Amino acid sequence: MAVQLDWLLRFDPGVEARHEAEHGRDRVAGLRRLVLFGMIIYNSYNLSSFAVTPDIAGLSVVARLLVITPMSIAAAWLIARVGPAARENILLFGMIAAEATPILLFWLTRAPLGDYTFGEAILVIIFGNVLLAMRFRHALAFTLVSCLVAAVAVSTKPGLDPALRDVLAMQFATACGFSLYANYRMERLRCRDYLRTLTAQLASEAAEAERRIYQGLSGTDALTGLPNRRVLDETADLWFGEAGTAALLMIDIDHFKPLNDTLGHPEGDACLRRVAALFATVASGPDILAARFGGEEFVVIMRDAGGAEAARLAAALVRAVEALGIVHPGRPDGLDVVTISVGVALKPAGAAGLRSALFAEADQALYEAKRRGRNRYAVAPGADGATAATSA
Repeated sequence: MAVQLDWLLRFDPGVEARHEAEHGRDRVAGLRRLVLFGMIIYNSYNLSSFAVTPDIAGLSVVARLLVITPMSIAAAWLIARVGPAARENILLFGMIAAEATPILLFWLTRAPLGDYTFGEAILVIIFGNVLLAMRFRHALAFTLVSCLVAAVAVSTKPGLDPALRDVLAMQFATACGFSLYANYRMERLRCRDYLRTLTAQLASEAAEAERRIYQGLSGTDALTGLPNRRVLDETADLWFGEAGTAALLMIDIDHFKPLNDTLGHPEGDACLRRVAALFATVASGPDILAARFGGEEFVVIMRDAGGAEAARLAAALVRAVEALGIVHPGRPDGLDVVTISVGVALKPAGAAGLRSALFAEADQALYEAKRRGRNRYAVAPGADGATAATSA
């Protein structure tokens, strides 16, 4: 995401969208309060109209109360229901209308004190540029249009003293200049403060993303994509230390060394990846984890699982790996596909089983499955009161 401003103090689209998401609601709330406050001050000049412009006092009241005020109320309602670009445009056109009204009244009145109404137009432009804090590009457009309208009114008003004409023009131009400059400084400060904050946030987010990637990589076996021994140890410590039941399945690929010797290590690695992908598919829930233990050995641990459930999973894994049909021409037992042997150990409920003891039990059960011919699972003695070595 680019983080920069152009000469009109505009953010890049991505930054603008982020700024709006973070500050848009506060902007709308502040604008609505200011618009309503401005209307109160704006309409207070109705009182002075009867003294300064008695010839058009009725028109002045109508213009302020029946035209500009309803427009302002509608704008205050609408800016909360449109996007940021439309919101700022509504403010721009509303302020141009609010500015044009006192300039028009100044031009129309022929009352002796009518020229004093011109000061109201100066206050409006200060309100828009400074208090309302229009976006700089909108403040620039508002100021230019106001200067043009005021210049036309001052230069064409019948009966206006030439000396006063120059004074009014100078006063209005001065008000436009310093209010626009004030707006630019405020907007520039706002934008730069946000960009500094955003730069720090982006750097922090990038660092956090890199940290998560590193953590993910450091917890993943590079060859198989399964969680590695570190993640396995951490999860086993947590689950085996709880009061509920837990099951441990120790898995070994049968006769894996002859497969490597016969087909080569690339085929051996491909075999490990296919078997690991099967385990990852099975261990997809929050209470089951499949991890690579090392070499051709894998481990599956199950949280809140009984012996019957663990035995069913072990049998299903034995059948599923054989069904993969991975060719194994180097087996000494006559089979020609890759199979696995599984040893199952169980931590009973209420017992805070030691991880080392459970792993030892599962390893002994795995040895029993291998001793009885491989391509099967065995359940450690005491797991749900059973001792078994079972063909899948």
